[in-house]
Amino acid sequence: MTAAQACIGPTELAVELGINPPTAEQADVIAADPGGPTLVVAGAGSGKTETMAARVVWLVANGYVTPEGVLGLTFTRKAAQQLAERVRARLRRLAGSVVLDRLDPTGARRAAVLAGEATVLTYHAYAGRLVAEHALRLPTDPGARLLTGTGAWQLAHRVTAGWEPDLDLDGKVPRTVTGWVLGLAGQLAEHLCEPVQLRELTEEMIAALTSAPPGPRQRVPLSRDLKLVVESQRSRLAMLPLVARYTELKRREAVLDFGDQMGIAALLARDHPEVGAAQRARFGAVLLDEYQDTGHAQRILLRSLFSTVAGPAIPVTAVGDPCQSIYGWRGASAANLPRFTTDFPCADGTPAVTRGLLTSFRNPPEVLAVANAVSARLRAGPVEVGALRSRDGAEPGEVRCALLADIRAEVSWVADAIADRWHCAVADRGAPPTTAVLV
Repeated sequence: MTAAQACIGPTELAVELGINPPTAEQADVIAADPGGPTLVVAGAGSGKTETMAARVVWLVANGYVTPEGVLGLTFTRKAAQQLAERVRARLRRLAGSVVLDRLDPTGARRAAVLAGEATVLTYHAYAGRLVAEHALRLPTDPGARLLTGTGAWQLAHRVTAGWEPDLDLDGKVPRTVTGWVLGLAGQLAEHLCEPVQLRELTEEMIAALTSAPPGPRQRVPLSRDLKLVVESQRSRLAMLPLVARYTELKRREAVLDFGDQMGIAALLARDHPEVGAAQRARFGAVLLDEYQDTGHAQRILLRSLFSTVAGPAIPVTAVGDPCQSIYGWRGASAANLPRFTTDFPCADGTPAVTRGLLTSFRNPPEVLAVANAVSARLRAGPVEVGALRSRDGAEPGEVRCALLADIRAEVSWVADAIADRWHCAVADRGAPPTTAVLV
């Protein structure tokens, strides 16, 4: 879009489309730099999905990108479906409005909106597409079948149940060892680490710990805590032959698990610049949802494909909240949020701009006061997250807490509290309230 072309702001566009206008902080995100990266720290209930959809519509309405040039990535199929439906609904409104006639009298922009559709996928589904299209570059079988969680377990259990050499694993049963094999294989794939690298580093660690001179009050060669560390590292070394056998079986049977899929996609993006060039030619705007739950392989994949280090700047918008990171157990790192600003620098090399969505539309002030107190230390991490605030006109709420003697008393207390709410609502001839119990 040239400077001579008309441009519409987020608030005016919302009015034209007949939807609620954005807040000031939402408008800043929607109209963030259309030619560069932006990190959005979005608190719970802050209208993240609506804001991402509005950013897509704003970019399309102003001619920065066509709908089919938009890529949205998130973690679950449900989240991808919700984002896709929201984007699709907003673009339909845009196509039916008169604002496009004013912004582009030629009609080309309206035709693009009517004909195109954004691509919204899970991170793993997107990785699967890349593997299917480019796997021969490694080479890897592009037709390899993706294992379900059950299928991966069955394959790994075949390895452990049929393993004949002695294993120094303190008599662990095959079921336990199977879980360890899957966990270690997944971590290796997520961190793009080869077994030989892990073996070398682990042996160096064991040697350093066992040969270190004892401390002044240390009576045994290794303290109890360090002995446990060494034992766990030796168990990891004992698992590597089983992991190698599991990998061999997958290759022989032309199957991949989820870790393989993401790892292969990351290697394709990192080692083959033509893959990134093709993706940047296809997509002119990228939305990365729940970025705090991305792992190392996903970070390498996305940086290699869409960072300014790899090619011309495009609007990459990453949305996340370090206070809501839930996938650390599988290698995800909330540290990827602060890294985004340098992984995706602006065209002039400066770090990407960070913006915040801190108005919670979901919760009353009393609930947010408790949430902010609980998360205060976490919010002071590498990515500074401000305190959540309630929307204007939010109705007051109530917070109750109890310290109870045992689980039965706790269950009874929760049940009684819910029953009281229901009885009050029915007595006032209102609809029974919705209820959720989070454990």
